[in-house]
Amino acid sequence: MKYFDLYLIFLKLIDMKKLLLFAGLFALVGLVQAQPMHVDGKLLKTATGNTIILRGMNYPIMDDGNVDLNNASSYQTLIDQYAMTGANCIRIPWNTDGKHWRDGITPGTMQGYLTSGRLGEMIDYCFSKNLKVILEIHDLTCSNDWAAFNSTIVPFWTSTPVVNLINARQSGLIVNIANEFGNDQNWGGDLNTFKTNYITAVQALRVAGITVPVMIDAPNCGTSSSSIVSIASQIVSADNLHNIIFSVHAYWSAYAAGNAQIDAKMNEMNASNACYVFGEIANKQDIGSCGDADITGIYQRVLTNACPMGIGWLAWCYNKDCAAAREASSTGMFANLTAFGNDLVNNSNYGLNSNSICNGQNGVPLGLGVGNNNAESTAKVKLYPNPGHGSFSFQSSETIKAVKVYDVTGREVTLKRLSLNLFEIESVQSVSTGWYMY
Repeated sequence: MKYFDLYLIFLKLIDMKKLLLFAGLFALVGLVQAQPMHVDGKLLKTATGNTIILRGMNYPIMDDGNVDLNNASSYQTLIDQYAMTGANCIRIPWNTDGKHWRDGITPGTMQGYLTSGRLGEMIDYCFSKNLKVILEIHDLTCSNDWAAFNSTIVPFWTSTPVVNLINARQSGLIVNIANEFGNDQNWGGDLNTFKTNYITAVQALRVAGITVPVMIDAPNCGTSSSSIVSIASQIVSADNLHNIIFSVHAYWSAYAAGNAQIDAKMNEMNASNACYVFGEIANKQDIGSCGDADITGIYQRVLTNACPMGIGWLAWCYNKDCAAAREASSTGMFANLTAFGNDLVNNSNYGLNSNSICNGQNGVPLGLGVGNNNAESTAKVKLYPNPGHGSFSFQSSETIKAVKVYDVTGREVTLKRLSLNLFEIESVQSVSTGWYMY
């Protein structure tokens, strides 16, 4: 099938004469709808088929008490600052209903942000900054409660609002089912139970219509790389789309503390025909209290090795952590990078904003959207008149095969094609005020 480069164009529909206001765009590919990223052996490919190696940070934005998703400016400034790091992705922790501290203050807050479309708007804004988004659920961190996993986490992902949110944004979204969940036999669990339940979870997501890459954290708080390597091929084979990314968290003070041990674990990952990413690397590890163990040498060795191996990574975290030294920015502003953040961004070997081989030099293909280089944003699409009155034309460098419009919850709005490049909302009077995507 031949694909044509188009764009997903954000519009705002306002009450006065139902005007449509152009706000921004990001790349999408497909004849009818956006295609998801997909795993090809060890590599992650974008919707356009280009290799991308995820490099960025975790950012628990919702742990910032100053953020209100009903006020876009309260998070957009933070994302603007994060994007200055040169990251090409962002991992956003989220919670199911009633599990976040915000729900303790006002019940239903997090679910309300989901069903109202506010979470989708935040993801869309990340896309506009050339950031792929890994959305993960943080409820059961370092837990082995499979009953809760199957009764709460999986139903969250397969619920209608979440499926709609994902499918409206599948060209740039990755689903991280559960942060650091499940144990192997070394931590009082059972690796077969881990494998079986995750296979069932992935299949449930596929049945629900989710086709994006699914990320699975390794057992034992994400640390046990050898365990996930040993079952990776079986999990991939059980997924009809073979679209799985395996995530390892390098809190390795008791697992692989020395260079030889680190190298052995990473060589094991690299030799496996599966797609891996270090979903969390950090300079501090929690042993007796928050951030009380220094693991600087571990994360630096991991990042040095990850570059030539083509393994992606995300640091924990950009801002809002219990350990100040583990924050990349002390305030969320790029101007206030910590020593840790400065190393992640500017290290001459692996830094996000450096001119090292990790940023695509010397023939090392590290994907798209690193720094200011976004090779996906090459096609030209213009919308006019802007503002409009419910009908509008596209000027494109490619022949437009089809156009679809969605509201922020992923619900499709009926569109009528008047001519080759002229389209009209079927019933503009029935469309609510808000943000829409073409």
